[in-house]
Amino acid sequence: MDTAAFPQLLDTFPLVRSHNLEEASDRIGRVFSPHRLELKNRAGQLDVSHNQVRLRDVSLNVLHYGADVLIDPGERGDFYMVQLPLSGGAQLSCGKEEVFADSNVLSVLQPQSKSRMVWSGDCSMILVQVPRKVVHDRAMAWGVSKTPKFALARSRQSPEVAAWWQAVVDLTKNIDRFGQQWLRHPAAFSAMEEFLLTAFTSLLCEREEEQRFPDRGGDRCLRRAKEYIHANLERSLTSAEIAAHTCVSPRTLETVFKRFGEVSPLAYSRRCRLQAVHDALREAHQECRAINVTEVALSYGFIHMGRFAAQYREMHGCSPSNTARPH
Repeated sequence: MDTAAFPQLLDTFPLVRSHNLEEASDRIGRVFSPHRLELKNRAGQLDVSHNQVRLRDVSLNVLHYGADVLIDPGERGDFYMVQLPLSGGAQLSCGKEEVFADSNVLSVLQPQSKSRMVWSGDCSMILVQVPRKVVHDRAMAWGVSKTPKFALARSRQSPEVAAWWQAVVDLTKNIDRFGQQWLRHPAAFSAMEEFLLTAFTSLLCEREEEQRFPDRGGDRCLRRAKEYIHANLERSLTSAEIAAHTCVSPRTLETVFKRFGEVSPLAYSRRCRLQAVHDALREAHQECRAINVTEVALSYGFIHMGRFAAQYREMHGCSPSNTARPH
């Protein structure tokens, strides 16, 4: 992959800049795991660039060493590390497994496992750092009753991997460009994190067979799900989160909504949030009060303004700005 397509990604959020081996090892080790860092070629010149955005539990990183390096953390910390090479490649070993990761291979390093990496000098990666407990709690919400299993590597030729990969790159580029605006709104970056966590779990976790919901009790499940949605209109919820609150699996939740003639749980949540935005804009209109449409949309978990405007128009028959326009 052409590195020019990803110039200094997340450079608006610099964390480490260094040409010194010991300094780079120490500072990056504080963020991830303490490790031994060595130049593979003594004539090489280290040029470390580490950028980072921390959400709530998840961190997005872009790391580049600028020289062939050996990274040996021994036993890693208690977190998963999803690695998406943007350029170059790396030889990775984790436990007893080994793989070469490049721009066609997504890799996942396991928590508290022995690992060792050799990065090429032109290697640049997006690194998604996720605490083990967060992933396992999310996996439980998906109906997994034991420690989830993750493959060390997944091919980008797989459509679901390619789709998730592109989504992560697009999200990273979006934060790079508009990060300060997003990070002012907890609902916005909470929605970003929910997407990353849910996609990570659904993509990589080997889920158990979905539980079947009994014929009786579906109405109670539907009611609890709707109550949870209405109590969290400020966030873009995920199916896994709604399902966990109602103590069923996401697939079962979808079945219950369908059985009672409802749209999907996510569509229902989106419709409720669109209505909340409409009510806020309509109130401002009636009071002849100026209101910022973007601010209102962000406060209800909408982070893609173009998509929000189209969904709003489809539901209400006019643009958000027309609803908000004072007399």
